[in-house]
Amino acid sequence: MIIMTRALPFLMLPSLLLAVDPIDDAKNPAQNDSTPIPKIAPLVKWTFEGKEPGELKGKASIEATGPQTPIYPGFPKGNKAAVFTGKDSYIQVRETELPEVNLRFSQGETLTLEAWVNPEELANGRYVYLIGKGRNKAEGFTSENQNWALRLKGEEGEARPCFLFRSRNKAGKEDYHRWVSKEGFAPGSGWHHIAVTYTFGKPETMKAYVDGKKTVGGVWDMAGKTTEGPVTDADDVMIGTGYGGGAGNTLKGALDEIALYREALPEVVLAQRYQFRPPPPAIDAKKLPKGKVLVQICEDGVPAKNSWPALPPQPTETYTTQVFGIFEVPQKYVETGVRGDRAIPYLLRAASVVKLPAGKHRLLLRGRSASHLHIDGKLLLDVPFAVPDSGGHGRVADQEKYLDLGPDFRFAPPGTQEQWTEFETQGGEHLFVLEQMVGGLTGNAKKRPETGETVVAISYQGSENWELLSPGKSKVPYNDAGWAVYEKEQRAWLNQINAERRAQVRAQHDGYWKTRRAAAAKWLAGVPAVKVPAPVKGFPANNAVDHFLNAKIASVSAQYSAAKKDGVNFYKEVLPILEANCFSCHQGSKTKGDLKLDSLADALKGGESDGPAILPGKPEKSSLIARVTSTDEDFIMPPKGHPLKAEQIDVIQRWIREGAAWPEMNVDRIEITDLSDDLSFLRRVTLDTVGVVPTLEEIAAFTADSSKDKRAKVIDRLLADSRWADKWMGYWQDVLAENPNILNPTLNNTGPFRWYLH
Repeated sequence: MIIMTRALPFLMLPSLLLAVDPIDDAKNPAQNDSTPIPKIAPLVKWTFEGKEPGELKGKASIEATGPQTPIYPGFPKGNKAAVFTGKDSYIQVRETELPEVNLRFSQGETLTLEAWVNPEELANGRYVYLIGKGRNKAEGFTSENQNWALRLKGEEGEARPCFLFRSRNKAGKEDYHRWVSKEGFAPGSGWHHIAVTYTFGKPETMKAYVDGKKTVGGVWDMAGKTTEGPVTDADDVMIGTGYGGGAGNTLKGALDEIALYREALPEVVLAQRYQFRPPPPAIDAKKLPKGKVLVQICEDGVPAKNSWPALPPQPTETYTTQVFGIFEVPQKYVETGVRGDRAIPYLLRAASVVKLPAGKHRLLLRGRSASHLHIDGKLLLDVPFAVPDSGGHGRVADQEKYLDLGPDFRFAPPGTQEQWTEFETQGGEHLFVLEQMVGGLTGNAKKRPETGETVVAISYQGSENWELLSPGKSKVPYNDAGWAVYEKEQRAWLNQINAERRAQVRAQHDGYWKTRRAAAAKWLAGVPAVKVPAPVKGFPANNAVDHFLNAKIASVSAQYSAAKKDGVNFYKEVLPILEANCFSCHQGSKTKGDLKLDSLADALKGGESDGPAILPGKPEKSSLIARVTSTDEDFIMPPKGHPLKAEQIDVIQRWIREGAAWPEMNVDRIEITDLSDDLSFLRRVTLDTVGVVPTLEEIAAFTADSSKDKRAKVIDRLLADSRWADKWMGYWQDVLAENPNILNPTLNNTGPFRWYLH
């Protein structure tokens, strides 16, 4: 691999190129890149290591906080960078400080701008300047004379490269032209390299690069594309800010290695600019469980898009396993015991101390997405971020692209990346740390939040066979048969651990449910027992539920009949008056004056100032009558529209005088059904619960049962039948699909929602 070293302070010298080898490429040919890199000199470059053109302004400073080895191997320790505070901080460079350098560009000329940048934060919709010429509101220049500028835009939680210039046509008309990349990096995730190249007058030549990779494209907005050249003048160059230096345009963060070129840097050059080696995770080998693999799930501090964290994130969840083989992690549950979604992406880390025999062994690393394997703190294998292709229309990979490392070797599953190398040891214990980025984005394409087949396998010297790396006595052959057995065992363990975790989380709400159950038991204790009549032939006496429901209907029917006998029928005569004139302000949550009239209890309670709205037997002392009969326009109800008619008031007065009978429900048209016989009951309850008719065996067992609670036992059996969940899950999916927020917004997707309902 080839990276650029620090440029010397003398600005016109070309960049030096140096070959480095942080990973043993000779042992890992798949990572060796021998592409020749052309040497291209910049017009000007700021490294902030010595005396360079420009003057620090405001709170800008030069500090030894730039990208540094070993995380950024192209830079020395103590490397300096320019630091900006987000306001009143910039570097001003006048043309007179660069007498031999022409920073003006015209029609047909090509410009490349590149920089290392570490923004602490960048709000969505905000633009900050990294470097730009013009538009500085300087004396003698217009405030809109943007020759060119490299900026960052905050969009969708990313910092995205942005190129800006102002064109001027032959007629003197000027327009802004702004291009924003569709891809960037996460602010606060450390140092990143960005670059843009453009040939003025040729909008199709616009390109941007993030961390050495060409972006997926961008958008020309404002005045759109143009074939015109840029404004050119002698205005100053500003670093870290622009357009007058306001807080909205100033970088909060740091810059390094800013360079300008009068040509388009080749992609092969820019691809080698960004060299990043994440620091080894802070794993204390002495604290690792002996003979086991410690697995950590890190959900905090992980960049959202194709980028490793600048600092190793801390675990939010841990568990142990026997070998370095992961295809699924335990489920996450929220406090109510419902499956929760993990952060996407999250970092999966597995670590263990493994004792190896002396010799030269082969090691294999596999993962669906970006993965690292560290041994004793040194990076040995590195799987890159994958470009996802979740559709079924792409070309199947050629067989020769799959590794074939032995007669019993397991080929990589679809979508799995892999690397291997040889590792020589004198024997003894070694600290192995595997890390993988799970889920996230590459470009604008989403990556599936699954681990896939994530493994570290080893083939010992003198053997052609492979096995999963293990710190203990567990030996899992890494071939098709061995993996199938291992996966079956692990799935059983996952089912068990998921059940235990769910139970632990649900236990946090035990107190609440115990209170609810105690309240229900107290209520039931105060409800008189239902008298079950003597059995009638064909209708057994063990149907207490039917009797309970029918007794309730019968009692309400009696209320209703009594109300009709006494005179005014509430549901036919009184309720329509209340619905038409009162409920718009005094029902449900609409309670003007704290008065509700949609139940007898609320009407008896009254509002905040008038006392009881209804006093049974005494209409003259009922505030409802006082309100509807008043002639005071500030007191009468309803306050708008027509007052109640005399005959309507008379109905309400007579109803109150007769005792204000208000039955619990309108049962005028309800008929109490006859009790069902045994076979009818069994057929109905089986269809209602599991969706099919009872089998001959179920019919025979039910008719042979002579116990008094035979129907209750059938109901319990059917509710415990998995077919009951299968049948009713579809119904509740349809009902709740109209408003998934009834449950939880995170449940509105196929997986967790279905499992929650089931």
